[in-house]
Amino acid sequence: MPQSHAVRPLAADHSPEVAMAAAVFAPRPNQKCQRRTSSLTPLVALLAVLLAASGCAIDPTRDADRVLAAVPGEPLARAAELARRGEPAAAAELYLELAEAAVPPARQQLELDAARALLQAGQTDEANRVLIAIDKTALTSVQRELVLLLEADVALQRGRAEDAIARLGRVNQRTLPADLRAQYFSTLAAAQRLNKDPLAAAQALDQRDRLLRDDPAARLDNQVSLLFTLSTLGPSGLDGAARETSGRMRGWVELARLVGGFGAASPELDSRYAQWRGRNRMHPAEGSLVSAYFRTLAGGYPANTEVLVLLPRGGRFGTAGNAVRDGIQAAREADRSGNRPNLDFRDASGRVTGPFDRGVDGGAQLVIGPLDREGVDSLAGRPALRVPTLALNRSGGGTASNLYQFSLAPEDEAINAANLAWAAGLRSAALLYPSDPWGERMATAYRGQWRTLGGRMLAEQSYSPTAGNHARAVDALLAGGTPDLVFLVATTAEVRPLWSALQLGLPRIPAIATSHVYDGDIDPSRDEALAGLYFVEIPWLLDQARSDSLSRRALTDRLPNVRGPLARLYAMGIDAYRLAPRISEMGRSPGTFFPGETGGLNIDSLGQVRRQLVLARFTPGGPRVQQRIEVRPAPAAADAGDSDD
Repeated sequence: MPQSHAVRPLAADHSPEVAMAAAVFAPRPNQKCQRRTSSLTPLVALLAVLLAASGCAIDPTRDADRVLAAVPGEPLARAAELARRGEPAAAAELYLELAEAAVPPARQQLELDAARALLQAGQTDEANRVLIAIDKTALTSVQRELVLLLEADVALQRGRAEDAIARLGRVNQRTLPADLRAQYFSTLAAAQRLNKDPLAAAQALDQRDRLLRDDPAARLDNQVSLLFTLSTLGPSGLDGAARETSGRMRGWVELARLVGGFGAASPELDSRYAQWRGRNRMHPAEGSLVSAYFRTLAGGYPANTEVLVLLPRGGRFGTAGNAVRDGIQAAREADRSGNRPNLDFRDASGRVTGPFDRGVDGGAQLVIGPLDREGVDSLAGRPALRVPTLALNRSGGGTASNLYQFSLAPEDEAINAANLAWAAGLRSAALLYPSDPWGERMATAYRGQWRTLGGRMLAEQSYSPTAGNHARAVDALLAGGTPDLVFLVATTAEVRPLWSALQLGLPRIPAIATSHVYDGDIDPSRDEALAGLYFVEIPWLLDQARSDSLSRRALTDRLPNVRGPLARLYAMGIDAYRLAPRISEMGRSPGTFFPGETGGLNIDSLGQVRRQLVLARFTPGGPRVQQRIEVRPAPAAADAGDSDD
């Protein structure tokens, strides 16, 4: 944890040096810039001041030290120590206590520190409340920028992409030092991607590319993320982007189209890339970009990497652990990047601390696992882990430096569905869910994210998954009014009668469900009965035409369970293998992106892997990937009696 008193608004980094730097965005001309203007004539001096205000790099750390000079040093140091020990919530409490006795602008600085610590503790709503309560009239010019940046980070954590983009748009990013400006564009890219605008996200990464000329490794990684981001547009989207763009961006789009036509690196691709570079000598694409693209996609481990894999071999999670293990091993077999790691599989059926410590003591440089929440909690309770660790579940609370958490939590699907509905311009919703613990859990996730985004829940109705009262439940739901869409919580066993009743009552209102309505296989009778229903899903289950060595079609020959209820865990294993060598870099930059089998993946400032799922829609010919939810206009009054075909 950083020990600086300034706010860490955007970075997802766990190193004190970078986090301290990222904490101190603010547009204030530095003293060197001010001295340069002092000996100029009045008119030239005025122009120089204006240029300085828009272009000179700032030094906000000095400003933070200045405003906190009168705050008692001992409790301030104790708060920093709490943060460093992995107790950010306790640090936030102490910062707020100090703020009560402080006068502006020290009070505002301490409140900003508290909000930052709360965000690090995963208490996003509490951080937001602290930010709202800050007296904005007493802020210094530096603090005004810090508020905007921290508000953007909070908005991004809450899934409010539009708010994050708006806050970043008010920041005078031209005054930021180059490294912090690069961090700014990284966060902007993450927000644009969440806003379902991959082209705008790629443009932000292109701006970041201009700032990384002195860091070849970071620049190459950024360019790979840029192409990964554009790849999510698909062939037709890239064709449209090629028509809309020019200059550098047109070049990036052309490269995304080029690599998208190949499943792996090849001499032919190398030759075509060399020809492209010869025609585009001024474009910044690195000579090794294409090879780095496919190397990263396959894993891209450094030579002789030792990886400890902690998975249960028996007990309640044994079957799930075996599926993840098979996915990891399949990904390693398919890795043609040149440096396959050594995988040390150890049983984590019980307490995980012993196998973890022994594995790290034995030379492990990376850790994948554990899978159960209890094991993740035991690691999250430490101040820091000695090596980067990709846990395959999410802690119930707490974070630790070097711990990254990758989960397939069903709540994430509900959050994705709400985000997609909001991105389509829908603002009021009705919620239909089963009256059991799972249904309540999913309904809570839907409801919470929808309200966080600013949406209105027009009506809610539960139904018994066993009593067969689906039509009555739908009638009761529709009595609450006509929503913009329906959030449907259902499984494959319940969805048909529910969808049929919804179609009768609200034929023009879209409905979206989670992946629990889809078993991953083509079923003509089901697909026709559910035609029109949207759902979210992982990419691996939707690409029926794919036939490479990691496709479901290929793995079915030796892993029959990939077509059963464990299918998504195989995909998780593939992604875990490929993410592990990248988690530290991804943690430093929220704009870094990976097109995973379980979704579009990035790592937020809490060290949690965020998944952007694919939107699909049932059709008589099977599920089809969609770019966004289509909103059907209501019929004109004169046509009210016409049939709807």
